[in-house]
Amino acid sequence: MTASATPAALPEAALSSPAHMASADEDLLQDALADLRASPEEAKAENLPIPSSKALRNGEHILRETYRIWPRRFEVYPMPNGEIAIDAPAGPGRSVIILCDAEGGALCAVNFDRSHRRARYSDARMLPDGFLRDAIRDVTTSA
Repeated sequence: MTASATPAALPEAALSSPAHMASADEDLLQDALADLRASPEEAKAENLPIPSSKALRNGEHILRETYRIWPRRFEVYPMPNGEIAIDAPAGPGRSVIILCDAEGGALCAVNFDRSHRRARYSDARMLPDGFLRDAIRDVTTSA
């Protein structure tokens, strides 16, 4: 590879171009999906219940669909009860977390400035919905 082909050698305008930003944004999604795929091994290493295939499939669906409306880095990790957590901290006192359970349901919780609310879903494939969209708006709106 030549020096001119490396990102460091690209003009600054190219680094902020829509194509370059899309690539960087896509990397964030791919990192979250890699964390999701690694969560069964992480659970095993931490002596936690292995997340179900349904929780993993729903986690992937939620990550991909939520990323479309809120492109950012999501933290993904196994929980002590076998759930998959999709966590999106949004600043001090603000976060959205989605827990995908083994039976195909989910819990979506939003915390903002000492307030919180949550919604439970029997089918995690319903996400993202109006509740989650409102949660994203609330945690990203400055106080």
